Amino acid sequence: MKKIKIILTAIIIFAAVIININIKSEAQEEYKLRKGAFIKVMARDEISTLTSDAEDEVRFINTSDMYVYKINAVPEDTIFYGTVEEVLEPVEGRDGALKIHVYKMITPDKKVYKINGHISGENGDYIGGKQTQPVYYRKVPHYNKPFKPFLQAAPLNVYEMGKHTQVKPGAELFMVLDEDVTLK
Repeated sequence: MKKIKIILTAIIIFAAVIININIKSEAQEEYKLRKGAFIKVMARDEISTLTSDAEDEVRFINTSDMYVYKINAVPEDTIFYGTVEEVLEPVEGRDGALKIHVYKMITPDKKVYKINGHISGENGDYIGGKQTQPVYYRKVPHYNKPFKPFLQAAPLNVYEMGKHTQVKPGAELFMVLDEDVTLK
C-alpha cells in the first residue's frame, strides 16, 4: 500500500511539473513598441516619383536588432510592407515627393504583426520635396550707414524645374510608428 501511495504521489508531482512547464511556455511575455519609435530600415525595392503610383506595394528590411529592455523585439532581417500613399510630381520650384505608409511586419520566425507607421523623410512625412534653386536674381542696393552702399543679389520668384525623387534599393531610411504595437 505504501508503494502505491508513493507511486501515485510521484505521478501527481510529475504531472504538476509538466503542466507548469507547459503553462510557462504558452504564456509568453508581451511587450510594446511605443508610438513615435524609430526603426532603421533599408529599402528593398526602387521607389521613384517617376515610376511609382499611389497604392504600389513597397518593402523594407530591418538592418539591426531592436531591443525592448533585454528582449529582442524587432530582430534583424524583419521585413516591413508598405504602400505608396501619395506621389507629388516635380513642379517648378519643388522636387517630386513620396509619402509611404507601413502596415505590416513579418519577423524572421514568420510572426506577422499589423502595424501603423510611415517612412520619415527630410520633409516630415514626405521623402523628397526639396525647394529648387532660383533661376534669376536682381540687384538690390544694400545701405549700411558707416559704409558705402553696395549691390546685393536677391532671388526673383522664378525657380528651376524640380527633379524626380528616387529611393534606390539599399537606401537607409527611418520608419516611425504612428500607434503602439504589442508584440509577443
